[in-house]
Amino acid sequence: MFEAMKYLVVALLLLLLSACTTLDPVLLKHPKTGEIAQCGPYEYTGYTATARVMEQRGCIEDYQRQGYERVPR
Repeated sequence: MFEAMKYLVVALLLLLLSACTTLDPVLLKHPKTGEIAQCGPYEYTGYTATARVMEQRGCIEDYQRQGYERVPR
């Protein structure tokens, strides 16, 4: 019983820590206009890390469809 509780506490702690992480913003530049777009940072509490990664990936893909290219930070 105690062993199962220990694993549950560890799992909950990992879940909470993953919800507290942030993603660095990604910068994209349109080659013709020179306009800079930014995707992120995403610091929402309650979101899982996977949901934030998917949101950022969707933002990046949307700008890339419009002709933007990622630029190094």
